[in-house]
Amino acid sequence: MPFNSAADTKRKSQKTDAGSTAISKGRNTLIVPRDVDDRQRLFKSLAFDATVYGLPAYLQYKEMYRQAIDRASASYSGFNAFVHERNLAGPGYAAFKVPNSDTLYSTAWIDLSRSPVEIFVPPVGLKYYTLNIFDMFGNPSNLGTRTIGSGGGRFLLVSPTWKGKIPRGLTLFRGSTPHLWVLMRVFAQTESEIAQAHRFQDDVKILPRGERALDQTPIPVPPAPGTTAADFFRALDFILCVDHHLPGEDALVARFQALGLLGAGDFDPTILDRDSLEAMAQGHQEAMTLTRNARPQLGTSTSAGWMRVEKGSYGFNYLRRAVTNLAGLGANVPEENSSFTTFVDERGVVLDGAACSYRLKLTKPPLVDAFWSVTLYDARTFELFPNSMRRYLISDRTSGLKIAADGSIDIAMQHGPAMEGNWLPAPQGPFFVVIRSYLPRPEMLNGEWLPPPIRREPSPVDLQ
Repeated sequence: MPFNSAADTKRKSQKTDAGSTAISKGRNTLIVPRDVDDRQRLFKSLAFDATVYGLPAYLQYKEMYRQAIDRASASYSGFNAFVHERNLAGPGYAAFKVPNSDTLYSTAWIDLSRSPVEIFVPPVGLKYYTLNIFDMFGNPSNLGTRTIGSGGGRFLLVSPTWKGKIPRGLTLFRGSTPHLWVLMRVFAQTESEIAQAHRFQDDVKILPRGERALDQTPIPVPPAPGTTAADFFRALDFILCVDHHLPGEDALVARFQALGLLGAGDFDPTILDRDSLEAMAQGHQEAMTLTRNARPQLGTSTSAGWMRVEKGSYGFNYLRRAVTNLAGLGANVPEENSSFTTFVDERGVVLDGAACSYRLKLTKPPLVDAFWSVTLYDARTFELFPNSMRRYLISDRTSGLKIAADGSIDIAMQHGPAMEGNWLPAPQGPFFVVIRSYLPRPEMLNGEWLPPPIRREPSPVDLQ
């Protein structure tokens, strides 16, 4: 992608997307209070809103920068190229938080700003796969088992403003931002399934299309992600310049001009006074604190401490979108993966492996057309918990899974030495649990099936 210095680029004043008009530029059209207290109140409020709105895009931008922009990165691949994980996710998985360990992951960052690309999906005999395609703000769509079946296909990915003739044999896929993240998941648990998944990974292709470049306007140099509020707003300014915003967001995004975003050049905090910068930093920090504190509230309360994770289709619910992506990037739509999560036991007390042992009895396993799993995560890191057995989940494909005569499945969750049976090792501290059901049946989506409570046990659970 030809990123260039662009202090005087006119790109930021061009039409922002197919469904909205350009946002008025020029700080002389804004009223910025002269009174210091008033100005601080305004900048703190705007920075808070901009952080909640832009956090998913910023978190994805960090990954895009690492994989597709920073040539010094160990995981650099550039745009329009897959990076394949050959092993199932384990502790310390770097790409994002709360990964599943049911599927092999592949990732690619797509650049549609200059021309379309083709994605070729070969025929596949695997139980489940999907190319989960996210716009820059974390909104998902899918090409996979549910949407296109096992026959594969050829797809032309184009930008929101692309106009052209669709080549014969290709199906149009219009992205809602010029940059897209493809997170491919391929189910595999056994050695033979993993080998088959590797072949599928190798056969999926991102192919350039030999068309005239869409736009030769220079694009600003992408800033390196940092840890300060100024770094956040510098990156958000770049994202709004290059990937714009979605239809219906003109009024919201226009307010951020007062912060120095969406100007003629790159975001420059030195043009703001110290009081304004301090207010921006405070608003950013308060938004981050609120978002972190809201992570246990993801979803809708169902029963016995569980929450149905409401993900994928966010609309204008920016706080839920921010909380979801802060907890873990790559949240799919419920039709692909209906999931439940809990941080507490049946009494509402935080799950803690240092406090006691726990039992989850699935009287009826999740009803699915693909597979289900129960996965345990360390609540301090939002990562899979390292253990000597390398067991991070219990699923319908777990080797040695014990199923009672009545079809129920008893799962123990506790810290300690390795156990036989359906045991999920827990950290000596707080943890949380996620139930995933891939290609869920209607009972999973309409609330007919709900997870049972996680019960606290007075002594270690005996699964012998």
